[in-house]
Amino acid sequence: MGPSDEIEDEKSKAWIASLTGNQRHVIRVIAIGVIALAGLAIAYFVYTANMNAQLLRLDADELPTRLTLVRFAVAEAAPLYARDCASCHGRDLRGNAELGAPNLTDRDWIYGQGRIGEIEQTISYGIRSHNPRARNLADMPGFAKARPDERVTMYPLSPPQIEDLVSYLFSIEKRGPKNAAAARGEPLFLGSGGCFDCHGNDAAGDSYVGAVNLTDNVWLYGDGSFSSVFRSIAKGHAGVCPAWIGKIKPAGIRALAVYIYVRSHPTKVLPGGAS
Repeated sequence: MGPSDEIEDEKSKAWIASLTGNQRHVIRVIAIGVIALAGLAIAYFVYTANMNAQLLRLDADELPTRLTLVRFAVAEAAPLYARDCASCHGRDLRGNAELGAPNLTDRDWIYGQGRIGEIEQTISYGIRSHNPRARNLADMPGFAKARPDERVTMYPLSPPQIEDLVSYLFSIEKRGPKNAAAARGEPLFLGSGGCFDCHGNDAAGDSYVGAVNLTDNVWLYGDGSFSSVFRSIAKGHAGVCPAWIGKIKPAGIRALAVYIYVRSHPTKVLPGGAS
């Protein structure tokens, strides 16, 4: 210890000696509080690290039976969702039909059957995100364009033909009559329009490629009105979901997948649901 250190040490001793009993007591209380807070912070860090490790250690689809982990994941994911997902899917998770961001609270899934592992894959790699593992098998062609699809040879449809297609879809949804327009639309759907190739002969869709079910009156874009469905067929769609891998930690991505699963299966996982 040099001369300057000795001077500072003497000053500190003199300052401590000048304190009253009450002042010393206050300082001791503050010191104990700081130590306690530091201890709590360390304990929370250890707890969080342990829970995240458990969250990642288990198979994703086993998690619904682990209620402690589910509750932890929901709490961890809520702020992540608000920060990164709510701008498209809404704070209530009910989607945005203008953007084509799906409702995440129902059981209508574009890809897969809504299992945690499937949700996790979509969050990780995205949809048409340019990530090599992104979901990117089906775009909705724009049949009013001269070249409906840039990847395969398809032929455009005239406005009356598109109207017939909409009439056919409305008829199989039981929202419209099986009239002459619907009768003309059926061979377009099953033949020259090529709609069956993605959506299936029964129009029930294909969750492997991301072709939506056209028979359930649940619409990704628009409100399901005649004009809205016409517009989707005419203009086409190719929505994008970013790939979050590398932007959100793996435990955070899994927590988000659990959170979305819980919100779409509220009473099945947590009695009373999750907010």
